[in-house]
Amino acid sequence: MNNTMLSDRIEKFILEMLDKETNDQVLLKRKDVADLLECAPSQVTYVINTRFSPDDRFVVESRRGSGGYIKISLKSQNPPPRREAPSPNRVGKSSQKSSPKDNPNGIEAIENGLDGYYRMLVDYDIISNQEYRLICAMTHTMLEYCPESHRREAAKTMIHRVEWALKGE
Repeated sequence: MNNTMLSDRIEKFILEMLDKETNDQVLLKRKDVADLLECAPSQVTYVINTRFSPDDRFVVESRRGSGGYIKISLKSQNPPPRREAPSPNRVGKSSQKSSPKDNPNGIEAIENGLDGYYRMLVDYDIISNQEYRLICAMTHTMLEYCPESHRREAAKTMIHRVEWALKGE
């Protein structure tokens, strides 16, 4: 089965779970979803980070540890203003002045999507905080030099290569 079909299956599974919930939120364990759909937990993470982004209509939260979970909920129509803490993946100042929602190919928007994936790797003790900071710094540098029209594809390739490296391939 190719990755696109698997990604579609994972997305459909999560959306169906959301549809069944009356409070518009679902709690998932990445490993449980992966076991049900016979895939790797990293594939579930990839789908959550690429198809359930805050730029869309979803809010994704995660909690670390063996009792950890991923909570996906639908955004309210009029969300309250958010104050964001500075993220360690911001190595330099981006020349982008628009919000991530305004420019989905902007450095900040793509970094936000990748950061969720990288943070999940830390949360599940797959990489250390130092490795996280290193990957974020390299990602930022890559995105600064990558033409805007190629950033999304470069980000997808980055995720695949991180997964390959973690598998020892």
